[in-house]
Amino acid sequence: MAQYRLSANDRGKSVLEPLALVESPFENGPGEFKGVGGVVLGSATRVMLMRFESGSHPGFHRAIPAFAVLLEGALVLTPAEGSEVLLQPGDAVRIEPMARGTWRLGNPGAVDALFAVIPMPPPPSGEPSEG
Repeated sequence: MAQYRLSANDRGKSVLEPLALVESPFENGPGEFKGVGGVVLGSATRVMLMRFESGSHPGFHRAIPAFAVLLEGALVLTPAEGSEVLLQPGDAVRIEPMARGTWRLGNPGAVDALFAVIPMPPPPSGEPSEG
């Protein structure tokens, strides 16, 4: 999968250049989340890119409202109850708020997986939430 950066140069002209997301600096998570690194692309309220190293299977955790897309590799999404799903590149997930310890992601593949997460803030008070 190709990644690009579209920006403007110092003269205001459009520039399109290759962008290797996997080469971005990732931080490893704490404890059982070692092997899962995250980096924020732009505003923290916009996009977070997570890299799951091959063979990583961090523990169950809580979900924030978000929309996520698997960009590269494969991930297994496992709810605390129910059947797991194998995500392939391009597969998307709408994540709704849940209690702590209700889902997990793991990388069963031989290569790292890249997972883009776009947090969805709650609607302003007084507005109905989209169902």
